[in-house]
Amino acid sequence: MSNSHKGSQHHEGSHSLPDPNGTGEIHTMEGISTSMAIFGIIMIILVSHFFLDFKKKKNLNNNYWKFNILKIKWLKSLINKSYFPLLLQSIPMVMLLFIIGSGFWGSQRVNIGPVLTWTWWWVLLIFFILGFGKVFCSICPWEGISSLLSSLTLNSRIKKIGYEKPWPKWARNVYPALILFILLTWFELGNDITRSPKMTALMALVMLLMAIASTIVFEKRAFCRYACLVGRVSGLYALFSPVELRAVDSDTCLKCTEQECYKGNETSVGCPTNLFTASLKENTYCTLCTECVRSCPHDNIAINLRPMATDLLKKYKFRWDESILAIVLLAMTSFHGITMTPSWNKFIDYLKVEYQFTFQTSFTFLMIIMTLAPILLFWLTAFLSKIIIKDEVLTTGKIFKAFSYAIIPVALFYHLAHNGMHFFMEAQNIIPLLSDPLGFGWDLFGTARKSYGSLLSLPTIWWIQLFLLIVGHVYGVIIADKISKQLFMNQKNYLKGLIPLIVTMIFYSAFSVWLIAQPMEMRTGM
Repeated sequence: MSNSHKGSQHHEGSHSLPDPNGTGEIHTMEGISTSMAIFGIIMIILVSHFFLDFKKKKNLNNNYWKFNILKIKWLKSLINKSYFPLLLQSIPMVMLLFIIGSGFWGSQRVNIGPVLTWTWWWVLLIFFILGFGKVFCSICPWEGISSLLSSLTLNSRIKKIGYEKPWPKWARNVYPALILFILLTWFELGNDITRSPKMTALMALVMLLMAIASTIVFEKRAFCRYACLVGRVSGLYALFSPVELRAVDSDTCLKCTEQECYKGNETSVGCPTNLFTASLKENTYCTLCTECVRSCPHDNIAINLRPMATDLLKKYKFRWDESILAIVLLAMTSFHGITMTPSWNKFIDYLKVEYQFTFQTSFTFLMIIMTLAPILLFWLTAFLSKIIIKDEVLTTGKIFKAFSYAIIPVALFYHLAHNGMHFFMEAQNIIPLLSDPLGFGWDLFGTARKSYGSLLSLPTIWWIQLFLLIVGHVYGVIIADKISKQLFMNQKNYLKGLIPLIVTMIFYSAFSVWLIAQPMEMRTGM
């Protein structure tokens, strides 16, 4: 189960297999039963019709329930303190430095770093995005350390050393982050870095150095906006989040001549990702750093609680880079699940025997296929919609861009289902490591030589997974319905043009159900 704790006990419905990498045993967990899988697929097909809204298009705009948490006086007072960002980032910064140090100087056999990174932080990150949006960006240790080094103070993010060079125009998109995300997946799965303390520490250090270099060279926090893979993945998923930062009154912002929330002032750097609050309509690029809250002279910033998926339901502008990222997120999460099935190793062995492929060649080849296949599938979906509606103005590309956003809830909730399995099966592995975090033979809390069962039973985990997949599909259908109303002008075209997208979503959601029905080799989470 854990790469660093050999004492993990076996669970009901699971067994162990030899590890082909020679690092011990691989713990294999059974997937959901056939009857549960059939039930899940039937539910997905049924809700695909039930949640379609055949009424005329309604513009959501700002007419939705919201509650401004800055109305809570003590919370607003705390956020207005100049040291508030450092307060949030202090513990994550210490943990980051500890993980780097433990990876390089601790034991490579028993080490808390990989479990803390991959089973806790990386797994729970998606759950935090679902509940709190871009909250990780507000506590990000990479940004915190780079800001401390560039500002040379604890109370301000205003840069005192370095340059303010503009970020290259050709890279002002999410493609840099997309490339880093694909590379991380390749290293994570193809090189097994989740089981290596030193490689985990190296990854954390490389991210830190990239953040520092970008902060020193480029204007504001360009790395956060364009290149940070964690920020961009969470940014796309945060369109679903029930938390938003917005202007209380956009007209007040437009009349403001100082625009300190954007430009900054004597004590504030202004928005680090160059967002103007009056035009802020989505969560994607806001990092919840709260710089605008402290710098706004009109007290016109709100941090609202709101209904789930509000940004997606309001969506009317669609971008190529974000649409590709949305599909790649779905592809890579599914790919991660596939690589955990016993059939994966059998297929890798087949390529090795029949075609003399090395493991790396086989892995890279299959990863490319798994990345491109969903993109081609959604392109075909858009192409079929165009043929059906017979619209000469609406291109396949425009339909593809819009349709891709409907898959975000499907990707998000499969990601939650996959990560939830890891967490509930593996999270307890941190308990022994708390007593001996560096593998030095310590037993600080008397837990170092004990083993612990999974947090939840397998049947409970299975039902949670199935529930999450159905919920993700429901939201996907609702958003697909809204997006189709944006694209297709009349009722007849809307219904006909929507059919290929609904069929594709049913197919992919059913594939996700099939995937969680497969036995899984438990390593660490995505």
